[in-house]
Amino acid sequence: MRNVMIVDDEALVRIGLQSIIDWESRGYRVAGVFKNGEEALAAARGQSFDIVLTDIRMPGMDGFELIRELKRIDTGMKFIVLSSYSDFEYTRQAIREGVSDYISKYAMEPVELLKVLDALSFPGERGSERSGAGGIGAASEAESGPGRDARRVKDPDHSGKRLAEEKTKLLHATGEDEGFGLDEQFPALRDRLSAWGTEARWIVLYPMPRESGYSLTERKAIALQTEEIFSRLDGLEYFGELDGRLHGICVFGDEEPAEDGIVRLHQQAEELKAAWAKNLNIGLVAGIGSARTLAETGRSRKEAEQAAQLCFYSGPGAYFREQSDLRAMTEQEWLDGYKRAKNEIEYLRFDELESDIRRRLNQSRPRYYPGEWLRAGEMIATHLLNLLIERYDVDMESVRGSFGRLWPVNEAFRKAGTRKEFLVLSGELFARAKEVVASLEPSRSWLVKAKEYVEARFGEPIRLEDAAEHVSFSPSYFSQRFRQETGEAFSDYVTRVRIREAIRLYKESDCTTEEIAARVGYMNANYFIKVFKRTTGQTVKQFKGKS
Repeated sequence: MRNVMIVDDEALVRIGLQSIIDWESRGYRVAGVFKNGEEALAAARGQSFDIVLTDIRMPGMDGFELIRELKRIDTGMKFIVLSSYSDFEYTRQAIREGVSDYISKYAMEPVELLKVLDALSFPGERGSERSGAGGIGAASEAESGPGRDARRVKDPDHSGKRLAEEKTKLLHATGEDEGFGLDEQFPALRDRLSAWGTEARWIVLYPMPRESGYSLTERKAIALQTEEIFSRLDGLEYFGELDGRLHGICVFGDEEPAEDGIVRLHQQAEELKAAWAKNLNIGLVAGIGSARTLAETGRSRKEAEQAAQLCFYSGPGAYFREQSDLRAMTEQEWLDGYKRAKNEIEYLRFDELESDIRRRLNQSRPRYYPGEWLRAGEMIATHLLNLLIERYDVDMESVRGSFGRLWPVNEAFRKAGTRKEFLVLSGELFARAKEVVASLEPSRSWLVKAKEYVEARFGEPIRLEDAAEHVSFSPSYFSQRFRQETGEAFSDYVTRVRIREAIRLYKESDCTTEEIAARVGYMNANYFIKVFKRTTGQTVKQFKGKS
């Protein structure tokens, strides 16, 4: 006779489950019915249960936490989760590795429940022990009792509890001090790991960052599946979850060649990645520290966490410390970037700043920690706010709607978990900033007219006096205002437009240098060549060679 525990906070469900089938005639006994996880856990500490039917969403201790705690008491328990979610099939996949099955408590039929129950197997149970009707039948209470007691007392000195406590302690200690490692404070954990080897690599796992984040249910399912996979792979020990990150360690045998250990760890990481993708539809990020002695586990953890940040650039996957080339910005790099961003925003050159960000994010070296980019994004957004406040004296409430989901703008970049998301956010921020500025400064229409004038006539001689007359300004006032608003002299702007068009013609046509010079307003080809080099930093020949 198998003892069954029912846990659900809904009274109708508890009553319905007890009456849906004739339990004892099928070889089962409902030995305990509880309305929350706390009651169920307290009962399990003094009474034997073989099967647990539990809801997930309950006040206080939820079903996932209850399963985790019951496993610590008895690893032989079988768990069936009672579903009340509309995403039943998805959640079933999410916890398939952690529980025996998953059934809907509102659409459940007696036949379905019995099918799930009868499919459970226990250590030492023979197929002949089941009755012809599919139940456990002849398996007597006397027979099942001793076997159950044997499973419950196989950890009489509570070493499993001590091991769990030491893992939690180590997890917090290494997070606060990277110099921390296994020592005499962790006898149970040190004995367990040192039996496998003396060198190890810390592993940190988390789901690929996404703007919407992950629900508690998803995170619980991730933790359960990861713990199960760690438990059956060689040399791996799962420590637990902290601040949304899952932690564990891979120990290498003293006789195991280093290259073999690396291959094994690669394969294990791929199995974890495949399981998360298949069962959870979630991309896995794994950071793996360098090989260290057990006394240096804290340093390996720090390295693992740094390596995992490569996902910002390359997406889901396993990243070893040896692959990581990420670094922080130097003080000078940060100062240069600060000045550049402030200057570009002051002169409303949003497109130029966006292009600069895109170029730097896509270059292979140097690559900065994601936190550096998020800090830079916050700095850029702050400059934008200062521009609106200081130059236009705006009421923030009046422009809040213009920024939509990006408001408050100085916090917008905190949502970026990847390079792609950062670029999307920056592009949207600059586009909306241009719209706000345009709505606040209708008088800048003269500048638009002046630029359109240049765009239409860059192949002809262009005089400042003619452009000023076109927008009804005096030449001196036009020159002064143009520099104030754009940050460059009118003549430099004309040159930039002409060289931009020349570059396009070199790329898209077979025109000679003389023909291109004439098309962009330079009658003297030699002078054009000098201007081209001064503007682009390379000769025409060098540019054509690269193109």
